[in-house]
Amino acid sequence: MDSLIKNRDCFDTILSPSRATSKNIYCEKRKFITYHKWFRKMILFSWVARDYLKTLGRLAVKTNRITVLIMDDPHLAEAIALKKSTFAADLRIIFSFHGYRLKLRQEVVDQIDKVIFLSEKGKNTSIESYKHFKPETAVVWNGVNSSLFFPLEDVKRDSLRTEMGFNDEHLVLIWMANDRPLKGFHIFRDLVQHVLQKFNFIKVITIGTTQKIDHPTVLNVGRIPNSEIPKYLQAGDIYLFTSLYEEGFGLSMIEALKCGNTVIASNRGAIPDVLDGLPDCHLVDDPESVSEWIEVTKKVIEGFEGNRLTAPQAHSIWNYSDWETRYMSAIV
Repeated sequence: MDSLIKNRDCFDTILSPSRATSKNIYCEKRKFITYHKWFRKMILFSWVARDYLKTLGRLAVKTNRITVLIMDDPHLAEAIALKKSTFAADLRIIFSFHGYRLKLRQEVVDQIDKVIFLSEKGKNTSIESYKHFKPETAVVWNGVNSSLFFPLEDVKRDSLRTEMGFNDEHLVLIWMANDRPLKGFHIFRDLVQHVLQKFNFIKVITIGTTQKIDHPTVLNVGRIPNSEIPKYLQAGDIYLFTSLYEEGFGLSMIEALKCGNTVIASNRGAIPDVLDGLPDCHLVDDPESVSEWIEVTKKVIEGFEGNRLTAPQAHSIWNYSDWETRYMSAIV
């Protein structure tokens, strides 16, 4: 998304807590002092979204119509939608939603002109949860930069794995996420302990978490810059996406898949839609069951043949440039 904003001229003004470009107007979004229902709206308008509402008000007196694209911020969407009729210009509000199930209140949704979803399943699930749903909709899915996430040629991959302490006999399992409990590190930890007892050729990489698995075959990478992520994914064989969230898309599992990994993922949210028809992907139907994760992973390990996507195949899977085209079509 940052790349889209920087490289496109379709945005005249960007309201954000950043001064990254000449188009940016600095606006601070503040935290709620209290969520008490008696004071919530007052605090939302006069404190949390104050900078955005004031700046939008100043811009509105200079024109007849403004299209406002709100990037996945429900508080700003609520504030601007509920104040829509007070601006001097006509507002067309587009809410770009990056989750799975939309949870804005009915009175807010009624004032939004268009909602952009990441999946058909997420769109349909969201619409069904409302008494009526007035906004237009678009589904843009998501995209991964194929120039960063791609399978290495065999010689380069072997060299990379050697640097990390792996050889041709090793099968490398990867897990990558933050420390939020619902990302399922506890599931992966239990799974790894079982798998390492059964298979002596397994190696493990964990990325993004401060939690560790204390075992000599486990490489706990921890938190690293985004620029370093591809090389670890390119060294892997099997990627486990143990999220218990209703994921809007599941970007990291696609990054791993494009780097040549077999993917084992939960069936929550839009994940089944995103992986539908893609090679080397397996779903866990009861993702809260550690035993089912173990069973699916054992089957994948025992049947693993080492086949990986070719670079052209990987490039065609949820490519960023295709997403950008879909997104631009959705907002104009």
